[in-house]
Amino acid sequence: MTNYLKKVKLKGNESFNIREGWLRKGMRSINDYPDLFSRSDVMEILGVGSKMVKSIRYWLQATNLCEEQNQGGNRARQQFITEDFGRIIEQYDPYFDDIFTLSLIHYHIVSNKHELCTMWNIFFNEYEGENFTRDNMYETCEEYLKKRLIQGVAYSSNSLRDDCASIIRMYQETDHNGDPEDNLGSPLSELGLIKKNNRGNYDKCTPSKEVLNKYAILYVIKQNLSADKNSVSIDELWKAPNNIGRVFNLNRSMINEYLDQLRAIDLITINRTAGLDMVYVNTQKSVVDIMREYYEKSQER
Repeated sequence: MTNYLKKVKLKGNESFNIREGWLRKGMRSINDYPDLFSRSDVMEILGVGSKMVKSIRYWLQATNLCEEQNQGGNRARQQFITEDFGRIIEQYDPYFDDIFTLSLIHYHIVSNKHELCTMWNIFFNEYEGENFTRDNMYETCEEYLKKRLIQGVAYSSNSLRDDCASIIRMYQETDHNGDPEDNLGSPLSELGLIKKNNRGNYDKCTPSKEVLNKYAILYVIKQNLSADKNSVSIDELWKAPNNIGRVFNLNRSMINEYLDQLRAIDLITINRTAGLDMVYVNTQKSVVDIMREYYEKSQER
């Protein structure tokens, strides 16, 4: 992953993380006004200031809930809710109440498909520190960023530092006895991926079993499988960029626990003989099918 970025997107969120209600409000408004972010009355429609408008626009794209297209000529850029992700959530979880939904949103942010969340991608995929300070996180992530950039590509160190601070605020588990400035109410804090420890530093943490569902694990595995493959090694699930180990801070033992859950319902087969440690995905279900199955089973309970 060296020297491939011709440009880098930093502080695209205007230092605002996702807030309660933002994603629903943005998607609902795009249904009404596909040219939402080109309109002169966008602040009135969304009920927020200009910087928050930019942040909502950024997060709708970074989460893969929406995409933006230029319609050609002098026409304004149009926003569309993605059919393979945004529309499914809109149908089954429009208020973003289900932690499963937040797990998938987190995956799309971290996998950085649109190269909008570069520092999020670096922090979860390359930064190895399980216990860290703000300064150590910033310095180490900057080193990784430099390795990715084509020589001569400039970036703002202040913006990089702002992104690192945003990551901590976005995922830090809410401490009701702590400084309210340490957590600004991002719904992704419910995943429990970062916690402040009693030394005043931070820990990368694994979501509890009640938070991270096996269907979210299967979704990410399928997203990382090429169309002509149905198998992947457990080592790859653990260490490969954007796969379940990196995305959810899972160690090998925890990965095996989730794989056993999926095997118990015949969605995968595991071959641990002769040191192979291979996982075979039995289902032909698409990632959309996986989402629908989870939501429909949840509604039955």
